[in-house]
Order: sequence, then C-alpha cells, then structure tokens
Amino acid sequence: MNAQTSTSIQSSTERRNESIAGPTEETQSTGITINGITLTAPRAPRQNEVFTADALTFLSTLHREFGTRIAELQAPELQPQRNFAPSPTGRRGSAEEAEASWKALVERYLVEPPAAFTTPRRLTRSEDRIFSQGQPLSAGLVDFALHIQRRARRLVSEGRAPFISLLGIEGEQELEIWQEMFTRAEELVGLPAGTIRAITFSAEQDDAGGAVLLQKRAR
Repeated sequence: MNAQTSTSIQSSTERRNESIAGPTEETQSTGITINGITLTAPRAPRQNEVFTADALTFLSTLHREFGTRIAELQAPELQPQRNFAPSPTGRRGSAEEAEASWKALVERYLVEPPAAFTTPRRLTRSEDRIFSQGQPLSAGLVDFALHIQRRARRLVSEGRAPFISLLGIEGEQELEIWQEMFTRAEELVGLPAGTIRAITFSAEQDDAGGAVLLQKRAR
C-alpha cells in the first residue's frame, strides 16, 4: 500500500467516525462542530459516545439560556480559570497534559454503573475546549449537563436521584441560576419536577459545616 492510498483510507475512517454523532456535524479548522457546539480538544477514544448530537444540543440550549447570566457572575477584576491552552511549538508537556485532561473528562462519563453524585466545576470557570459561537461554555454547566443528560433517566429508573454537589457558592444570584438550570434540565430531559437535588456545604446553615440539602424554589 503506498502512502497516498494509506492517507485516503485514514481520511475515510475519520469521516465515518465523525458521522456517528449526527448529520449536522462538520469539521472545521478549529475543531469539530456539532449542533452549534465546537470541540477543540484533541480527539479522545470513545468521545463520540459522550458528546452525542443530543448531548451537545442539550449543552447548546443551556448555554444559550443561561450563559449570559453566568458571565455576569464574574467580577470585572477576576479572570476565569482556564484549562490547558494550545501549547507553543516545543512545549510537548503542556500538549500532553491537555490531551490527558480531555481524555479524563470523556472517561468520567463512560463509567458504569453511573454515579448518582457529581461535583461540577464552578460556573465561573471557562471550559475553553468547548465553544458556542466563539464563546467558551461554563465548565460547571458542561459538567452538570453531561451528568444529567447521560445519567439522570437511568438513575431514576433504578429508584435513585441525580445529586449535584455544589461547592463554594458565592451568593444568591449563583444559587438562583443553579436552581433554574435544574428546572430547565428536568423539562428538556423529561424528568419529573424536583428530580434533580443539590447538596452544598454551608457553615452558616450547619454549625458543623456539614452537607445541607438545598430545596428548590417553587416554580
């Protein structure tokens, strides 16, 4: 087999793998875009099983409806925590760490049986490997959305509820966004109202600083 034939076969295989996620997918110079969400990280094994067309539509909807309010949570003097940026030529270590970090993110959602609990990253942290219309998604939103979209229905069928551990909430506005995202996610996924539960650690509500179950506001 000559080099030209090998390249042709490899390209064909990549196109078949990319088509798994759905007919709306297209490959761009900056990454792969599916249903309005662009993934810029190096491709990880089995990532198409996590970032399905349905999952990315779910992400896109939550980002469209809550992204602006999440961005407003960030104080002007604070910069969002960034994930590994593309490394300059010669800095192999950074590129390898970025690839390992993305692979770990994918593998987290391939674990069976699914865990009932997840601890998302902060809403104000940027997931700079996942974009919508050029804007990075909230890392907390990404973690929450993937947990609910991939696992919630199965957990409910097993008599369990999806729990979200919220650490370090800084104010009522952030809490309100989480509560409204719970409600909207339940509607989008088709879950009974009140299915998604949150746990936070609050020294104010519990002298021992233990876990406190947050009750959602009335609809």
